[in-house]
Amino acid sequence: MIHVLSAVLGLGPAYAFPWMLRKASTVDEMKRNLLQVAYLEAFPKIFGTLAILSGLALFFLGSYGPFVQVWILGSLAVYVAIEILVIGFLNPATQKLLKLIGEPAAAAAEQPSAMLSSLYARVRNLHLWSGVLGLLIFILMIAKPH
Repeated sequence: MIHVLSAVLGLGPAYAFPWMLRKASTVDEMKRNLLQVAYLEAFPKIFGTLAILSGLALFFLGSYGPFVQVWILGSLAVYVAIEILVIGFLNPATQKLLKLIGEPAAAAAEQPSAMLSSLYARVRNLHLWSGVLGLLIFILMIAKPH
C-alpha cells in the first residue's frame, strides 16, 4: 500500500506540470506558472524517493523471482533516466529561465522575448518527457514482463 500510494502521490502531480506550464502570454504569467510547479515538485521528490525505497524493500522481502528481470531492471533504468533528465537538463533550464525572467528588462517587457518563450517551451517539454518516462515505469510495474 505504501509503495502504490507513494508512486501515485509522487508521480501524479508531475503529470500536471506540462499543463501548468501552458503557453504564457506575459513574463509574469511564466514566472507564476514556474513557481507553482516548483512548489509542487516536493511531491515527486519526497514520494518518488519513497516509492523507489519501498519498491526495493518489497522486492527483497517478497518472492518476485530473480532481480535480473525486465520489469525490475527496466523500471530502475527508467527511474535513473528520469533523474538524469531532471537533474541534468530540467533543473538547469528552469534555473536559467527564472534568472532571465528576474532581470529588469524581462520583467518590464509586456511580451516574453523569443528566447524566454523558447526556454519556457523547453522546460515544459522536459516535464512532458519525464512524465512519459514515469508512465513507462507504471507500465512495467503493472505488466511485469519476464
